Amino acid sequence: MKNNAIAIKNVYFSYDTTPVLEDFNLNIEKGSFVCLTGESGSGKSTALRLMNGLLLPDSGNVLINGKPLTKENLIETRRNMGYILQEGSLFPHFTVYQNMAYCSNLQHIPKEKIKKRIDELLPIVSLDPSLLHKFPHELSGGQQQRVGIIRGISHKPAIVLMDEPFTALDPETREDLQNLVKSIHQKTKTTFVMVTHSIPEAEKLATQIVKLK
Repeated sequence: MKNNAIAIKNVYFSYDTTPVLEDFNLNIEKGSFVCLTGESGSGKSTALRLMNGLLLPDSGNVLINGKPLTKENLIETRRNMGYILQEGSLFPHFTVYQNMAYCSNLQHIPKEKIKKRIDELLPIVSLDPSLLHKFPHELSGGQQQRVGIIRGISHKPAIVLMDEPFTALDPETREDLQNLVKSIHQKTKTTFVMVTHSIPEAEKLATQIVKLK
């Protein structure tokens, strides 16, 4: 359907001979916020990696904006996606600014536009500009995750994928970042897909909750 940002059709995926997803189907509408929940080993993170092309299905199709995801169009497709992981998963040898600008640089966005975009996002995620020249190990967990959020959205992707981004954070920081991501979604109407173990978190953020078994 034209309204779908992501469509997964009859997907089968296994690690070696162990099935993880069997006859898996999922439609994610453009502008929605979908949370994938379920027990450990139910295939939540695997489904997310299939959407990003980090994994390819044994059979079935993954469609991004109506186009099948293939080895040939992986790079082009990923350029219009953001990916946010636990604790930011920042490059340790990059400064904060270099981490934030990474996805935008891959898109060859002019440096002045990258700087302007980062300057716009810093107050939104409550980060002080004085942190830009620091390295990830000099930041708190919450600060690292805020940097990861900027990196994931600075190039204005149509789709943002998040794999348990708030799991390792203290409750107060976790709530702050939940509110931040919810606000970004409401303002931008970007499609968000997030893996979470937390049902309360999913209920707070999602327009659609998908429970994998």
